[in-house]
Amino acid sequence: MQTLTPKALADEWAKKNARPVYYLCGEETALKEAALKRLEGIFKPESFNFSVRDAETTDMAQAIDEAQTAPMLAEVRFVAIKHVEKLKKEPLKTLLAYLENPCPSACLLLLADWPREKADPIPAALGPACALVNFAAMSHSQAVEHMNSVLLAKGVKTDGEALELLIELLGTDSVTLDGEAEKITLYMHGLNRVFSPEDAIALAGFSRAQNPFELSNAVCGRRAAQAAQAAESMLAAGTEPLALLAQVSRSVERLIKVRRLSAAGEGPAACYQAGMSPGQYQAALRDAGAYTEDKLLRSLRRCLEAEELLKSSSKRDPGLIVRQLVHEITAGK
Repeated sequence: MQTLTPKALADEWAKKNARPVYYLCGEETALKEAALKRLEGIFKPESFNFSVRDAETTDMAQAIDEAQTAPMLAEVRFVAIKHVEKLKKEPLKTLLAYLENPCPSACLLLLADWPREKADPIPAALGPACALVNFAAMSHSQAVEHMNSVLLAKGVKTDGEALELLIELLGTDSVTLDGEAEKITLYMHGLNRVFSPEDAIALAGFSRAQNPFELSNAVCGRRAAQAAQAAESMLAAGTEPLALLAQVSRSVERLIKVRRLSAAGEGPAACYQAGMSPGQYQAALRDAGAYTEDKLLRSLRRCLEAEELLKSSSKRDPGLIVRQLVHEITAGK
């Protein structure tokens, strides 16, 4: 098995090369869907040589039979199966058995979002001719580049500071960013100018009198009442729960980072390792004193659990999940 980045996968497909099996895994669900559309655009398979199935409802034996059927008037048959993490025991066994000896005239694409608490059995079953493509969460810089590319493709030019602010407010989840890009495109329609930081704040639902970082500042300072009010106000203004969660989780991660850098005795260079100015670093270090490291680590785990709930088919109210999380972090023991 070879591990590819999403870019390496795109380069491979651009050369019209296809492997027997691709396993598309990782948190970035929207980018996996985009990769599947890119494959259709490059290979342009006829409908009788291309199918997309949902693992939760499909008959896995039929899907495997389809993959083992010779393609019609083409070299490769493409079969995509989404939500592989939802397979039950017997269908999963059927899939794993196929992966031991995949059909060379088929390209089977498996898309999955395995929950963190469960072991993923698929990577170990992939043979040397197959590839795992890791669609991990984007870094801050990758998210800025992604947002810039999406907006440019829609004809919107942005100020660099506006992009940085958007990622700080919204996080790096591509679903959230792509949804925001649609809003920005509509907002900028007919305006012959660059999208500015002021536009980013206005579109996020903040007035000039409001502080877009009120929530993250309140979480860092462990000011429970202020954090709860900020979360309520942002939800009422239409801010996506995932964007609020991103602010909270980044705040917790920042506090853990500065605590550990300080404990390691990094000295004056610590602020630059943390990606902060000296003033920001000292403020974060001061805020970190309101939490024990154990509390911060438990809070980060709760952020990850909340993210899975928000991205799953859970029937729970997204706003309630975020409000409970903010209360648990800032007011809980």
